[in-house]
Amino acid sequence: MIRKLAFIGVLFWCAILRAETITVSAAISLKEALGDVAKQYAADTNDQVNLNFGASGLLASQIEQGAPVDLFVSAGAKQVDALVKDGLADPATRTAVATNELVLIVPAGAKNPPAKFEDLTDPRFAHIAIGDPKTVPAGQYAMQTLVSLNLEEPLATRLVEGANVRQVLIYVSLGEADAGVVYATDAAQAGKKVIVAAVAPETSHDPIVYPAVILKAGKTDAAARFLSYLQSDKARAILIAHGFGVPAAATRP
Repeated sequence: MIRKLAFIGVLFWCAILRAETITVSAAISLKEALGDVAKQYAADTNDQVNLNFGASGLLASQIEQGAPVDLFVSAGAKQVDALVKDGLADPATRTAVATNELVLIVPAGAKNPPAKFEDLTDPRFAHIAIGDPKTVPAGQYAMQTLVSLNLEEPLATRLVEGANVRQVLIYVSLGEADAGVVYATDAAQAGKKVIVAAVAPETSHDPIVYPAVILKAGKTDAAARFLSYLQSDKARAILIAHGFGVPAAATRP
């Protein structure tokens, strides 16, 4: 019996020693969903995931400057393209893990909310928040939509740029902006603090896809295991529960 217990103890400590911790930098719109996936992954595998959230452009810049990251999950293709071009990310590992929608929101107490994006030309929408298009994919999608709907020039002086999509959400939920453009999942996260007034036409912007890619300088094997887990039925169920769409199969955005 003592030998058996000792053997079990050895197996336990071997498992602990084999467990690895990886760092994942991900778009802030994934914060709650990816947090839940990471918790489930740790419970299932004993591996740990440290999560770093922010605007995709800012996270990509951190990686360019040498931040120790094993896996990057962006809200847009542009940031991943840059890392691949610079030889920092392995293009063979590039995989779409989630999708989203773009929506127009207003504060919960707003009277006479817009019925469509074109209604933003009304003077009552004096401050319209979007993510900074230079670093925030949600802002890039928002600008594509405004351009597509011929709203870029009429609204140019009314746009308020947020450092990330969650800051845009805060501006609107606090009434500091009369309207804002965020992901559908962010609007859902805000609950009753905002009203979804309209959904951006799919043809008005690039498809909103979250590509993940493994960084060459990181723990590639451990990162590959987590990336594989992100495509599992269990992980996808968590993403769907948080309002994300998931690709029908592994794709390369």
